[in-house]
Amino acid sequence: MGNLNRRARRGIEPIVAAILLIVITVVAAILLYFWFSGYLSTTTTRVSQVSAPEEAQIIGVNYNPSGSQLIVYVQNVGQIPITIDQAYILNSTTLNIICTLTLTGYSSPPSAAYTTAPASGVTLTYGNSAALYFSIPSGCSLNPNSLYVLKLVTARGTQITYQFST
Repeated sequence: MGNLNRRARRGIEPIVAAILLIVITVVAAILLYFWFSGYLSTTTTRVSQVSAPEEAQIIGVNYNPSGSQLIVYVQNVGQIPITIDQAYILNSTTLNIICTLTLTGYSSPPSAAYTTAPASGVTLTYGNSAALYFSIPSGCSLNPNSLYVLKLVTARGTQITYQFST
């Protein structure tokens, strides 16, 4: 009788206990994998949409001293739309601001008809290019045969620079 009582208190076999622990661990690992893969893919998609960089390049600049106008040819080479809403002319050596430009109009593509620029700036979808027309204020004098830096700033704060000569 003492031997029978001992077996009844003994519990489950060690092999069954080990197999049960392995099964519980595998199931927990599979559940964690599915949870993290769904969570991480959703989070990664959100982050990539928010953190996609604005990428644009200035192709060229035409300066018209008699008309006090600067025509800037710009192309969006990134994957998201950009809105150009500020422009500056900088000294090429000190990079100090010489003058702030006013966006008066654009044509997109550059061969299209001139359109008056909205106050919010000009938006370029990815892959598109445009000619941006800026008026140079009367107090801003650019010396002939001198180097300057044009800085365009997007609504998100991305800066695009280009060195040109007058």
